[in-house]
Amino acid sequence: MRHDALGAREPKVAAAVEAAGYPTPRIRERGYATLLRTIVGQQVSVAAASSVWNRLEAQLGPHCPPELLIEQDQDALRACGLSRQK
Repeated sequence: MRHDALGAREPKVAAAVEAAGYPTPRIRERGYATLLRTIVGQQVSVAAASSVWNRLEAQLGPHCPPELLIEQDQDALRACGLSRQK
């Protein structure tokens, strides 16, 4: 679905495109190297996410209860691997 079509269906998307413009295309060369880089990037992302989750569970306990999460300050969450944006 094109951005314009999505914006027509979802006003918040239209407002975001109006405010920030269209994202820059991320076009890579086709072929083996791009496929391999994509696979490696996904593996790193999975490993990083697992590491963050494990630190969160160590800090908050199993399943990271929301009531304990909301009580954490930014420094505690940052130490687990989360940024303010996350």
